[in-house]
Amino acid sequence: MKTNSLNNMNKTGFKVPKDYFENFEDMLLSELKLKETSKNTGFKVPEDYFKSLDSYITEAVKKDNKPKVIKLFTWKKAAYATAIAASLILMFNVFYTQKNTLTLDNIETVSIENYLLNEDFQTTDMASLLTNEDLDDFDSIELNFQEESLEDYVFENSEIEDIISN
Repeated sequence: MKTNSLNNMNKTGFKVPKDYFENFEDMLLSELKLKETSKNTGFKVPEDYFKSLDSYITEAVKKDNKPKVIKLFTWKKAAYATAIAASLILMFNVFYTQKNTLTLDNIETVSIENYLLNEDFQTTDMASLLTNEDLDDFDSIELNFQEESLEDYVFENSEIEDIISN
């Protein structure tokens, strides 16, 4: 047979704290006094509270309690955003500028011709832009046109009124 069976056990496994029975009476009396005093909670309902509760609630609901409006867009924030954007643009212009400057030699001749045709420039407008030195440069250029091609051009691109008026 086993030695650990229930028949052979001498100890129950339960322990009582030290001096438990000496202080038991004091603890029991203090617990009873606490229960007696806890019956009175200290809270009182005012007179006619439940009679006037409905009218109080309806008055509170009827009041127009408008919530505080916080604007998302303020001028101060717009000024900050504008200052940041301006500083970024300035930074890119200062640090990342191109070294190549735009000259007439860099522009294709076809794009210049298209611009002049689309903008409806007159010969007088072009003449006002040229100086005497520019005109002297044109005199030094030798143009070899055939007479037949000039006549064809004049007849195709001009009207009789234009030829007579000149």
